[in-house]
Amino acid sequence: MLIKELQKIGLSDKEAKVYLAVLGLGKASVQTIAAKAGVNRATTYSVLGTLKEKGLCSTFQKVKKTFYVVSSPDYLKEIFEIKKVEIEEKQKTLEVLLPELSAIYSNQKQDPVIRYFEGKQGMLNCVKELSSKTSDVEPLRMIYSRDLLDETFSAEEREKYKKIRLGNRIQSKVLYNNQAGELPSTPDGQRFRIPAEKFPITCDIGIRGDKVRIASLGKRLSAVLITDKEIAGTLKALFDLAFEAAQARKDANKS
Repeated sequence: MLIKELQKIGLSDKEAKVYLAVLGLGKASVQTIAAKAGVNRATTYSVLGTLKEKGLCSTFQKVKKTFYVVSSPDYLKEIFEIKKVEIEEKQKTLEVLLPELSAIYSNQKQDPVIRYFEGKQGMLNCVKELSSKTSDVEPLRMIYSRDLLDETFSAEEREKYKKIRLGNRIQSKVLYNNQAGELPSTPDGQRFRIPAEKFPITCDIGIRGDKVRIASLGKRLSAVLITDKEIAGTLKALFDLAFEAAQARKDANKS
C-alpha cells in the first residue's frame, strides 16, 4: 500500500521499496537493504544513489563499511513541492506555446484522420471528442432518430452524454425523427423534427469543429470519427441548409 502511495508522489517502484527498507532498518548496508527490499544488490546500489541525489537518504562510514540512513519523511513534502513548481512552470510555458503551435497546425494541409469506435464506451469517447472544450462557441450539430436512441441507450446513459456537452457549455442544433411527436427546444439548443416517412434517419451524426461522427445504432453499436476541415465544413453547410428549411417549415405551419 505504501509503495503505491509513494509512487503517486514521484518515486519509482524500486525507489519506493528501497526507501521503505532503509526507513524500516534505520541504518543498514547495501546487502541488508537489498535483502529487505527484495531488489538485487546491483540495482539497490543504483537506486540508493538516486535517492541520495533526491536528498532522501545519506551515507556514513563505520569500520570501512558504508551504511545508509534515510532523511526525515518530512523531506518528501519538499520533493512534492519542487515537483509542483516544476509542473506549474511547464504549464506556463505550454500556455505561451499553444497559440503559436495551434496556428502552425491549423495552417497545414492535413490528411483526414479516421478512427473507429465500438460499443457504448466507444460512443462515450466519441461524444467527449466532439464536446471537448475549445475557445470558440460553435454549437454541436446533430442528426438522429430519437426512436433509435431510446432503443439503444437508457435515459441515464443519454443524460451522461448530455452532461459532457453541457459541462463545456456547448449549445446544440438538432434535426431528428421521432414517432411520438415533437420535442421542445431547450435553453441549451434548438431542435426541429423532420418527417420520418419522407426523410428517415437510420444513424446518428454529430458535427463540430473539424470533426464528424457517424454512428450506427442498434445491435452492433459502432462509430466512425473523421477529423478533416473540408469534410466537416461541407457537412456543416448541408446541415445548416436543412436546418433553415426545417425552421422555415415550422414557421410556415404556425401562420
